[in-house]
Amino acid sequence: MVPTISDQTDLFRKKLLGKTGKISDKTLEMHLGIYAVQVRRAKELLAAVEKEDLPEEGALPGSLFRANRLDLSYCLCAARSHELYFQILGGSGAAPQGKLREWIDRDFGSLGRFLRDLRATALASDSWAWSCLDPASGRLFNLLGDPRGGLPLWGGLPLIALDMEDHAFLLDFGQDRAAYLDSLLGQIDWEAVASRLPLL
Repeated sequence: MVPTISDQTDLFRKKLLGKTGKISDKTLEMHLGIYAVQVRRAKELLAAVEKEDLPEEGALPGSLFRANRLDLSYCLCAARSHELYFQILGGSGAAPQGKLREWIDRDFGSLGRFLRDLRATALASDSWAWSCLDPASGRLFNLLGDPRGGLPLWGGLPLIALDMEDHAFLLDFGQDRAAYLDSLLGQIDWEAVASRLPLL
């Protein structure tokens, strides 16, 4: 089995160091370290799953089989969410334009309402919040994931990922999750977000 993810730590470090406002380089380095561990663990689990014997027909999957599959699911979801989180950081704070802005205005009424909805969704989460495009309905949604699960929308295309776990903000903001979130929302790279939209 070929690993489906690669470690992009160096790419994100070059893009973001010194460019994340009140989110310090120290926090960023720690956060990138967590991401690198998730990628490494996912690769290890992919290799283990490839070699693993499947449970015999009619037998309940054993605890090791279950543990490996759960851990693989978590590591892949966490790594992908972290990749998106780092991709959309470091923006200038300029408002989104073009098709992305049209869809935000269409589905939320205004950029301000979209950001308030995303902020409230993130504050309600202990783990992740995402802005996603639902291909079935063709509209944008802000969704949260608790506990640290994967994107809770089958087929949804995540456009923004906001990490709301303690490691993302404690060093710089203490327990002030709202201040962290305000800093985060003020530096979204809207061009990076728009680049994820399907070509229509």
